[in-house]
Amino acid sequence: MTCDIVIPVWNQPLLTKDCVDSIIKNTDCLDYRLIIIDNASDEETKRYLESLKSSTSPRVFLVRNENNLGFVRAANQGMRLSEAPYVCLINNDTIAAKGWLSEMIRIADSSANIGLVNPSSNNLGQRPIKGESIETYAEKLKEYAGTFIEIGSAIGFCMLIKKEVIKRIGVFDEIYGMGNFEDTDFSRRAIKDGFLCVRACGAYVYHREGTSFGRDKTFDENFERNRQIYEFRWGKRRWIAYILNSLDEYTLTKFNKDAIRTARNGYWVWSFSKEHLDLPRHSNIISAEFNKNFYARTLFKILFKKKRFSEIFVTDERLAFFLERLSFIHKAKVYYY
Repeated sequence: MTCDIVIPVWNQPLLTKDCVDSIIKNTDCLDYRLIIIDNASDEETKRYLESLKSSTSPRVFLVRNENNLGFVRAANQGMRLSEAPYVCLINNDTIAAKGWLSEMIRIADSSANIGLVNPSSNNLGQRPIKGESIETYAEKLKEYAGTFIEIGSAIGFCMLIKKEVIKRIGVFDEIYGMGNFEDTDFSRRAIKDGFLCVRACGAYVYHREGTSFGRDKTFDENFERNRQIYEFRWGKRRWIAYILNSLDEYTLTKFNKDAIRTARNGYWVWSFSKEHLDLPRHSNIISAEFNKNFYARTLFKILFKKKRFSEIFVTDERLAFFLERLSFIHKAKVYYY
């Protein structure tokens, strides 16, 4: 068996059926099993899930909990039950497009360092235009088959995990209770252990965001609690700017090393330059290229960006001095790079 697909379920029978139907229809990796964790769903959902138990293609393993244990514990149940070299966690409010899993496994197999894989998704900014079907949009992405981009952390809506990762770092930390930040924490632990998180550009899974476990009155309270736990462990998110207005080969090489290291620590890196730069492919590295009005446009971005930069690195000593004088506005620490 190549992969166990783990689906935590709490109610939502129609969404769950759409999800399972899409998996059965569009998973061309034949050697897989569905592990469905039923978090004490209602009778309608229970009957539907029970009807799947007789399936032989794919094989279905159903676990029913007497209480709703939340996404984190349900996902962990599935991961612990898995015997395959790959585990794919997927929410029951998703629609998998044709070839989704085989392409994700293909990317994971391409490097021993790749530990966690997300597909392309509306969750990550890849969404069909108005009136375009999921199938049509997913077909367009096939031209990117075999390619990937590194990401700051994998998201749990559809996450392929090498079993080796689980052996080395364990499963989700259940301190995160019903869910939120457990996937980001898991990603940070995986990266710390030497693995990479990537997005398989040619695979596609659509996510009907926020419907799989609902949003009750305790959601915001749990979100804030988990955010504090995560930030205590890993620190707050930071945005770091590099103004590369004067650049030689040595400085560019140094920047590329610093940028990828910083991005892998979960921070966001912005580079400002007058020309196109060959930068590492990472979702947390953003390039702003201004060949006209470079200083004015860069300063505007620095001073008025909604999410403020915490540090600014500048290759021009006079510009660094000028930005230090403006620190009462942008609030960042300025360094001559």
